[in-house]
Amino acid sequence: MSLLSAGNMRFEWGMHNPAREKFLSENAGSSHKIAAVELIHSKTVYSVNSAQELNGLKGDGILTQNKALIPVVTVADCMPLFLCDPVRGVFGTLHSGWKGTGIVLEAVHTAVNVYGSSVKDICVVMGPHIHSCCYKVDDSRAALFSSEFGSESVATFSDGTKSLSLAAANLFLLRKAGVPDENICIRNECTCCDKRFGSFRRQTAGLPSDMPFCERKNYFTVQAAWTKWSD
Repeated sequence: MSLLSAGNMRFEWGMHNPAREKFLSENAGSSHKIAAVELIHSKTVYSVNSAQELNGLKGDGILTQNKALIPVVTVADCMPLFLCDPVRGVFGTLHSGWKGTGIVLEAVHTAVNVYGSSVKDICVVMGPHIHSCCYKVDDSRAALFSSEFGSESVATFSDGTKSLSLAAANLFLLRKAGVPDENICIRNECTCCDKRFGSFRRQTAGLPSDMPFCERKNYFTVQAAWTKWSD
């Protein structure tokens, strides 16, 4: 996963981003191809064998068995999920914010149904993301998470305000799917607390609340998260 110091990794189809192109090409080298989609905060996961299959597509997850591909998503407080089944050679990257929570189940089902994976062989890393210490939300969103992803996905502060734990929500879903706990790793870095990372919440905190997102997006740094197969 890139850091704030690498620059903005924002990606949209038809957009020219020299910093992203340079950074990813250096990491890919000559033997790998970048596979990317334009994110829409969905639960859509694509299974592909070539980068060209994704041209123009929008979604939030990519799985493949092609070791020459590097599936890339972008994040800025949302959770990057890195998935691998070393037995079937399946790997990929997912973007999971609050709207897209549940995409990890779609990825697990895709690995099982498309690639023949066993759930017991699937390994998942939850990458750096905004943690419950900083992810305060209103009561309605907290109630939704508690209902859909278990009570542990919501934390309540002493002043009564509530926050979300994306890690607890995704852990709830992975356990529900049957992925063993020993196959799950949760990174403890909070992207809002840790200034090595770009953060939507931290970097836009001082902006007017009525500023449109099309302007607001110029004030926070998007990071690239990717999975690269290594024998």
